[in-house]
Amino acid sequence: MARKKIREYDSKRLLKEHLKRLSGIDLQICSAQVKEGTDFTELTNQEPWLSSTKLVVKPDMLFGKRGKSGLVALNLDLAQVADFVKARLGVEVEMGGCKAPITTFIVEPFVPHDQEFYLSIVSERLGCTISFSECGGIEIEENWDKVKTIFLPAEKLMTLEACAPLIATLPLEIRGKIGDFIIGVFFCISRSGLQFSRDESIYTELQEVG
Repeated sequence: MARKKIREYDSKRLLKEHLKRLSGIDLQICSAQVKEGTDFTELTNQEPWLSSTKLVVKPDMLFGKRGKSGLVALNLDLAQVADFVKARLGVEVEMGGCKAPITTFIVEPFVPHDQEFYLSIVSERLGCTISFSECGGIEIEENWDKVKTIFLPAEKLMTLEACAPLIATLPLEIRGKIGDFIIGVFFCISRSGLQFSRDESIYTELQEVG
Protein backbone atom coordinates (compact mmCIF):
# COMPACT_ATOMS: atom_id res chain seq x y z
CA MET A 1 0.00 0.00 0.00
CA ALA A 2 1.37 3.42 -0.96
CA ARG A 3 1.81 6.06 1.73
CA LYS A 4 1.03 9.75 1.35
CA LYS A 5 3.34 11.41 3.87
CA ILE A 6 2.58 14.80 5.40
CA ARG A 7 5.40 17.29 5.90
CA GLU A 8 6.23 18.26 9.48
CA TYR A 9 5.15 21.83 8.74
CA ASP A 10 1.75 20.67 7.47
CA SER A 11 1.29 18.36 10.47
CA LYS A 12 1.89 21.26 12.84
CA ARG A 13 -0.33 23.56 10.79
CA LEU A 14 -3.17 21.05 11.22
CA LEU A 15 -2.57 20.98 14.96
CA LYS A 16 -2.43 24.76 15.20
CA GLU A 17 -5.70 25.13 13.30
CA HIS A 18 -7.72 22.31 14.84
CA LEU A 19 -6.27 20.97 18.13
CA LYS A 20 -7.97 23.51 20.41
CA ARG A 21 -11.30 23.24 18.59
CA LEU A 22 -11.37 19.44 18.57
CA SER A 23 -9.69 18.65 21.89
CA GLY A 24 -9.55 21.82 23.98
CA ILE A 25 -5.73 21.73 23.96
CA ASP A 26 -4.24 25.17 23.32
CA LEU A 27 -0.68 24.79 22.02
CA GLN A 28 1.29 27.86 21.02
CA ILE A 29 2.73 26.33 17.85
CA CYS A 30 5.06 28.52 15.81
CA SER A 31 6.53 27.23 12.56
CA ALA A 32 7.40 28.67 9.17
CA GLN A 33 8.06 27.05 5.82
CA VAL A 34 10.96 28.18 3.64
CA LYS A 35 11.36 27.34 -0.05
CA GLU A 36 13.44 28.65 -2.94
CA GLY A 37 11.21 31.65 -3.60
CA THR A 38 10.68 32.64 0.04
CA ASP A 39 11.11 36.34 0.79
CA PHE A 40 12.45 36.49 4.37
CA THR A 41 11.24 40.07 4.88
CA GLU A 42 7.70 39.11 3.87
CA LEU A 43 7.90 35.93 5.93
CA THR A 44 8.94 37.93 9.01
CA ASN A 45 5.99 40.27 8.50
CA GLN A 46 3.71 37.23 8.55
CA GLU A 47 5.56 35.54 11.45
CA PRO A 48 7.04 38.32 13.67
CA TRP A 49 8.48 35.81 16.17
CA LEU A 50 11.16 34.94 13.58
CA SER A 51 13.02 38.17 14.33
CA SER A 52 12.74 38.06 18.12
CA THR A 53 13.77 34.55 19.14
CA LYS A 54 16.50 32.01 18.56
CA LEU A 55 15.57 29.48 15.91
CA VAL A 56 15.88 25.89 14.70
CA VAL A 57 16.03 25.14 10.97
CA LYS A 58 16.03 21.80 9.15
CA PRO A 59 14.88 20.31 5.84
CA ASP A 60 11.22 19.28 5.75
CA MET A 61 11.59 16.61 3.12
CA LEU A 62 9.89 13.53 4.60
CA PHE A 63 13.14 11.75 5.44
CA GLY A 64 14.70 10.94 8.81
CA LYS A 65 18.17 11.14 10.35
CA ARG A 66 18.42 14.87 9.64
CA GLY A 67 20.29 15.58 12.85
CA LYS A 68 22.81 12.82 12.25
CA SER A 69 23.38 14.10 8.72
CA GLY A 70 24.29 17.63 9.82
CA LEU A 71 21.05 19.02 8.43
CA VAL A 72 19.69 20.53 11.67
CA ALA A 73 20.95 23.87 12.99
CA LEU A 74 20.09 25.14 16.48
CA ASN A 75 20.08 28.45 18.31
CA LEU A 76 20.37 30.66 15.21
CA ASP A 77 19.13 34.15 14.45
CA LEU A 78 17.16 34.79 11.27
CA ALA A 79 20.19 35.90 9.25
CA GLN A 80 21.98 32.67 10.16
CA VAL A 81 18.88 30.69 9.17
CA ALA A 82 18.88 32.40 5.77
CA ASP A 83 22.56 31.51 5.30
CA PHE A 84 21.92 27.89 6.33
CA VAL A 85 19.07 27.59 3.85
CA LYS A 86 21.01 29.25 1.04
CA ALA A 87 23.96 26.88 1.51
CA ARG A 88 21.78 23.76 1.32
CA LEU A 89 18.89 24.65 -0.95
CA GLY A 90 19.02 22.41 -4.01
CA VAL A 91 21.78 20.22 -2.58
CA GLU A 92 21.15 16.56 -3.40
CA VAL A 93 21.01 14.20 -0.43
CA GLU A 94 20.64 10.43 -0.25
CA MET A 95 18.49 8.84 2.45
CA GLY A 96 17.40 5.23 2.48
CA GLY A 97 18.69 4.65 -1.02
CA CYS A 98 16.74 7.58 -2.50
CA LYS A 99 18.31 10.77 -3.84
CA ALA A 100 16.59 14.15 -4.05
CA PRO A 101 17.50 17.84 -3.85
CA ILE A 102 16.55 19.76 -0.71
CA THR A 103 13.69 22.10 -1.61
CA THR A 104 11.81 22.79 1.62
CA PHE A 105 12.78 23.77 5.17
CA ILE A 106 10.90 24.24 8.44
CA VAL A 107 11.89 26.97 10.91
CA GLU A 108 10.76 26.95 14.55
CA PRO A 109 11.65 28.61 17.86
CA PHE A 110 14.65 27.05 19.61
CA VAL A 111 13.56 25.57 22.94
CA PRO A 112 16.31 23.96 25.08
CA HIS A 113 15.07 20.62 26.42
CA ASP A 114 16.22 17.35 27.92
CA GLN A 115 13.76 14.95 26.32
CA GLU A 116 11.75 14.48 23.13
CA PHE A 117 8.77 12.24 22.49
CA TYR A 118 8.14 10.49 19.18
CA LEU A 119 4.64 10.06 17.74
CA SER A 120 3.58 8.70 14.36
CA ILE A 121 0.12 8.03 12.94
CA VAL A 122 -0.48 5.95 9.84
CA SER A 123 -4.11 6.32 8.76
CA GLU A 124 -5.44 3.57 6.49
CA ARG A 125 -8.85 2.52 5.24
CA LEU A 126 -9.35 -0.06 7.99
CA GLY A 127 -7.98 2.02 10.85
CA CYS A 128 -4.88 3.70 12.21
CA THR A 129 -1.50 2.45 13.39
CA ILE A 130 -0.26 4.71 16.19
CA SER A 131 3.31 4.53 17.49
CA PHE A 132 4.81 6.40 20.45
CA SER A 133 8.14 6.53 22.24
CA GLU A 134 9.54 8.57 25.11
CA CYS A 135 12.98 8.29 23.43
CA GLY A 136 12.50 10.54 20.40
CA GLY A 137 14.90 12.94 18.72
CA ILE A 138 17.95 12.04 16.66
CA GLU A 139 18.42 8.78 18.58
CA ILE A 140 15.01 7.38 17.64
CA GLU A 141 16.47 4.84 15.19
CA GLU A 142 18.87 3.47 17.82
CA ASN A 143 15.99 3.21 20.31
CA TRP A 144 13.44 1.68 17.97
CA ASP A 145 12.92 -1.20 20.39
CA LYS A 146 11.36 1.31 22.81
CA VAL A 147 8.66 2.37 20.31
CA LYS A 148 5.21 1.09 21.32
CA THR A 149 2.54 0.53 18.66
CA ILE A 150 -1.21 -0.07 18.64
CA PHE A 151 -3.71 -0.56 15.81
CA LEU A 152 -7.06 1.18 16.22
CA PRO A 153 -9.79 -0.21 13.92
CA ALA A 154 -11.84 2.41 12.10
CA GLU A 155 -14.97 1.51 14.05
CA LYS A 156 -13.28 2.01 17.46
CA LEU A 157 -13.07 5.27 19.38
CA MET A 158 -9.70 6.70 20.41
CA THR A 159 -9.77 6.91 24.21
CA LEU A 160 -7.28 6.97 27.08
CA GLU A 161 -8.01 3.28 27.53
CA ALA A 162 -7.18 2.59 23.88
CA CYS A 163 -3.87 4.45 24.02
CA ALA A 164 -2.92 3.12 27.49
CA PRO A 165 -0.31 0.66 26.08
CA LEU A 166 1.52 3.59 24.47
CA ILE A 167 1.92 5.59 27.68
CA ALA A 168 2.11 2.84 30.30
CA THR A 169 5.78 3.44 31.15
CA LEU A 170 5.53 7.24 31.45
CA PRO A 171 5.69 8.86 34.90
CA LEU A 172 2.21 8.98 36.38
CA GLU A 173 2.22 12.77 36.67
CA ILE A 174 2.46 13.26 32.88
CA ARG A 175 0.74 10.11 31.65
CA GLY A 176 -2.72 11.63 31.37
CA LYS A 177 -1.47 14.83 29.74
CA ILE A 178 0.50 12.93 27.08
CA GLY A 179 -2.45 10.61 26.53
CA ASP A 180 -4.74 13.59 25.96
CA PHE A 181 -2.23 15.02 23.49
CA ILE A 182 -2.03 11.75 21.51
CA ILE A 183 -5.83 11.61 21.36
CA GLY A 184 -5.97 15.24 20.25
CA VAL A 185 -3.43 14.70 17.48
CA PHE A 186 -5.33 11.60 16.37
CA PHE A 187 -8.56 13.59 16.09
CA CYS A 188 -6.83 16.32 14.09
CA ILE A 189 -5.39 13.84 11.60
CA SER A 190 -8.47 11.64 11.33
CA ARG A 191 -10.82 14.62 10.84
CA SER A 192 -8.52 16.69 8.66
CA GLY A 193 -10.37 15.90 5.43
CA LEU A 194 -7.34 14.20 3.84
CA GLN A 195 -8.59 11.92 1.10
CA PHE A 196 -7.44 8.40 0.26
CA SER A 197 -6.79 7.14 -3.22
CA ARG A 198 -7.03 3.41 -3.87
CA ASP A 199 -4.37 1.41 -1.98
CA GLU A 200 -3.08 4.51 -0.20
CA SER A 201 -2.50 5.48 3.42
CA ILE A 202 -1.79 8.79 5.17
CA TYR A 203 1.34 9.05 7.31
CA THR A 204 2.45 11.77 9.70
CA GLU A 205 5.21 11.90 12.28
CA LEU A 206 6.07 14.33 15.07
CA GLN A 207 9.07 14.63 17.34
CA GLU A 208 8.08 16.94 20.16
CA VAL A 209 9.73 18.47 23.18
CA GLY A 210 9.13 16.71 26.43
